[in-house]
Amino acid sequence: MSPRNSRESIRHHSGVRGTRGEASRKPVRDGQRRAWCTIFPVLLLLALAGLTGPAEAAAPALETTDGTEALRLYLDCDWGCDFTFLRTQITYVNWVRDRQDAEVHVLVTIQGGGNSREYTFNFIGLERFEGNDQRLIHTSSYTDTDDERRRGIQRLLELGLVRYVLETPQAAGLVVEFQNGEARDEPHTLVVDDPWNHWVYRIRAETDFRTEDRRDSQSYETSASAGRTTDMWRVGMGARYSYRESNFEFEDGGTYKNVSRSSSLYGQVIRTLAPHWGLGAGFSSRRSTFLNLDNSYRAAAAVEYNIFPYSESSEREFTIAYFVGGTRLDYEEITVFDKLSETYADQGAFIAFGMERPWGEARLDLQYSHFLDNFDRSRIEFRTDVEYHIVRGLSFDVYAGVSRIRDQIYLPKGGATDAEVLVARRQLETDLSFRGGVQLRYTFGSIYNNIVNSRLSSGSSLFSRVF
Repeated sequence: MSPRNSRESIRHHSGVRGTRGEASRKPVRDGQRRAWCTIFPVLLLLALAGLTGPAEAAAPALETTDGTEALRLYLDCDWGCDFTFLRTQITYVNWVRDRQDAEVHVLVTIQGGGNSREYTFNFIGLERFEGNDQRLIHTSSYTDTDDERRRGIQRLLELGLVRYVLETPQAAGLVVEFQNGEARDEPHTLVVDDPWNHWVYRIRAETDFRTEDRRDSQSYETSASAGRTTDMWRVGMGARYSYRESNFEFEDGGTYKNVSRSSSLYGQVIRTLAPHWGLGAGFSSRRSTFLNLDNSYRAAAAVEYNIFPYSESSEREFTIAYFVGGTRLDYEEITVFDKLSETYADQGAFIAFGMERPWGEARLDLQYSHFLDNFDRSRIEFRTDVEYHIVRGLSFDVYAGVSRIRDQIYLPKGGATDAEVLVARRQLETDLSFRGGVQLRYTFGSIYNNIVNSRLSSGSSLFSRVF
């Protein structure tokens, strides 16, 4: 039987409210009663935790029939993997929550295409499986349902675990079956007869309404796009429209209405030149109340070089690109340069470096652009994000971004009113923009993560919130 015309699956069998003034006039006895009301729930929770005992506080390690501990697996997947589903389906391994406790570390990287999403599974052997590594790829169409997508991930994950389970006593319960059908998980499989010719279309509509005593808001947003992706070409086009309205009533009876509209249209064509080269051209049009744009039109072209092959871009990339383009702007209001419309040409370059490794991931982006007739009208942007797993259970994440802005030619001459500033209706003048943050996470306790309990997970805030 040809692998291309078969579907492979793996099965494993294993045996009150009050004002501050009122509070200050309460007797001391009321204060003691209030303190007990605060402490008692905490004592009750501690007592309940003690009644459950250590056995229920952590999942026990799974053992085989001869008493040997089952394979310890750590799944490293930031998004796109349904952990709850996978843990309930793959029950013949010990799921651990830190890679340093694992015998097999599965690092999953995800890359989106025009009509599909590609999951790369890097199986990294640790401890007794040191050096026993492999790489598998699962391709999921955007038209797949969530259940089809997660079952495809489950299937490939189990296929990759076979070589490791075979070296454990659990191999005796392993059964391999072949089922007739198409092999969907082969990367870059060519469709013999595709009536859509690789084109994928998306349509989205969304609305939101909120009403309170002195404030209400409503919003509408719709978008449509079409794209086609092959090994040599990537073509895409789309349109979006957004309307947002907010109404406020002040204590003196006054009102304020804030309306924000935006729309955009784009199209692009990208050609593969070589394993490391890409060439593209595109156009766009945009209207935005926030940016004082009644209409804008842009056309540009770019060329990019990737030091690493594009086939490895889900795990690492180092790209250098150059672009040149022209833009026509029509404004809603006269700008700070006394313009109602203008046309300019610009050029720029950007460098991007990213990688995902067992120790964590890192990303660096640097962009520079300027007007061809005025180098002073320029913009430099730098962004970085690094996540590092320091030791077992401890990880450190730092991100930062800084922009030097010299090209805000679209700002209205009259500036923004206080009300527009408060509701963020207008882009404000600035020379420098900075954002950043640091996150430190530490997890300790049982290394196992086998048990799944979803009781009240969706409505826990209903009884835990104060008001």
